[in-house]
Amino acid sequence: MFKSKKSNRKKDGPSHRIFNPRRIRTPRYRARRTIIVGIAVVTLLFIGEIILSFFNFERVSFALFGNMHYTEGQIYDVLGENLDNIVTDSESKTAKYLRDNLSYIKEVHVTKNLVKRQLTIEVTERKVLAYLKLLLVDDPTTDYFPTGDNKQKKKEHFYLIDQEGYILESIKPEHYDKLTKITDEGEHIPEIGKQVKSPTTQLGIQVLKHVRSRKPDIAKDLLCIDARDPKKILIQIRNLPIRVWIAADMVEVGFHNLSLFINQQALSTLQNHGLYPVANKTKHRDAGSKQKPSLSKYTYLDVRYKDIIYLGGANK
Repeated sequence: MFKSKKSNRKKDGPSHRIFNPRRIRTPRYRARRTIIVGIAVVTLLFIGEIILSFFNFERVSFALFGNMHYTEGQIYDVLGENLDNIVTDSESKTAKYLRDNLSYIKEVHVTKNLVKRQLTIEVTERKVLAYLKLLLVDDPTTDYFPTGDNKQKKKEHFYLIDQEGYILESIKPEHYDKLTKITDEGEHIPEIGKQVKSPTTQLGIQVLKHVRSRKPDIAKDLLCIDARDPKKILIQIRNLPIRVWIAADMVEVGFHNLSLFINQQALSTLQNHGLYPVANKTKHRDAGSKQKPSLSKYTYLDVRYKDIIYLGGANK
């Protein structure tokens, strides 16, 4: 067994903890520290400004699609001060802001190119399909009527609409006589830029779109669509002096029959004026007693059925 050697180091005396008294902070010291902190803050702000200035866009370009209803200047005016905030705001918020404030805008795409320091706004506009005649129903009038019935007073409002039923603007109908009129009625004035979800308006739009795609020769002369009664949709054709009835579930058949009727009437008119030769004059002479009916005797044309067309009037 080895015994541990005792340390030969002598103790110099008792050990004590070294204590440094707290430095006295004079006003001069505090002022110097404040100056240093202020310089550091200003430096950081300056660096931050340099970094942020890199992301500022030197150019804003527009790509407009559709009927070019809006100019770049109009879009600038609507954005206003928000143009400077597009850098920090999301693209979706900017797109929504433009759609909410410009009724003709359908789609907006905002893209940022940090390398080129360029902001691009692509705008697709809505196209006018027709104009809406809205009969606004007010409270029953208090005027005296001989029958004792209270009638409802209907005020007319006119709006341009697109193929989805969005209200584009309020108009005077006499300036848009070349457009098809869709008639509807309601209790509230629609908001510009919002969609009319009324079944009547939407059915009128679907009828018009069908005619444009399947019967463009009729569509160009289609004056009015009134679909308030889906079983008896009323339409008016230019140069056809009587009204036409079609049904919502027989639109394709109805317009096919109407096209045949119009073509037959046109052919008959040409033959009566000697502008179109008759193939079999003998047969035509034998059937001379069977003259084509004069449309002046009738008030409506019913094409709601598959294999038959009705001409009717007040007493028919």
